[in-house]
Amino acid sequence: MKMLAVTLLIAMAAPAGAMAQTAPATPVAQAPDPARLAAAKALIAKTMPPERIDSMIDQMMRPMMENLRNAMVQSPQMQAVFASNPKAEALLDGFVGDEFKHSVALTKESMPTMLDAMARAYARRFTVAQLHDVSAFFDTPSGKLYAEQASTVMTDPDVLAAQRAVMEKSIRSTMERAQAMVAKLAAEQDKK
Repeated sequence: MKMLAVTLLIAMAAPAGAMAQTAPATPVAQAPDPARLAAAKALIAKTMPPERIDSMIDQMMRPMMENLRNAMVQSPQMQAVFASNPKAEALLDGFVGDEFKHSVALTKESMPTMLDAMARAYARRFTVAQLHDVSAFFDTPSGKLYAEQASTVMTDPDVLAAQRAVMEKSIRSTMERAQAMVAKLAAEQDKK
């Protein structure tokens, strides 16, 4: 059971740890022009209508969590755990289900702040006229379809396969590095 917990922790922490190491320092942002900010908020309301945000979050999170589960199941370390513990897969499924609920709740809770941040970023990068031009695109049939379908791109089989391959590679390499670290720690302990 301890190996399952360690494996899960390492696998879940790997992507976050990698991002934390490569994330640039947050620059101090200048307040955007109010007219640009209003135009940016109107654009975001078209691309992410408030009444669709919950379903958009679910559409994005569900395949990512399923891919995470599948990548973890395929790892040799998890295969070994499953072979030695008949309850391990059910525990993993429970863990992934709980993580999905937690991630969805956290994303929904964070969405107002994220939408405001996106509006401010758009307002700094585009003029009012440019924001109106982009907004006009989303009034066209193609723009409406794009806004409706963009969040489902993560469920496309090609995207899922590419994402799963990256996750499997990340989990495999993280486990190899973790095992090497444990071996080094054990060797250091033996020297004492």
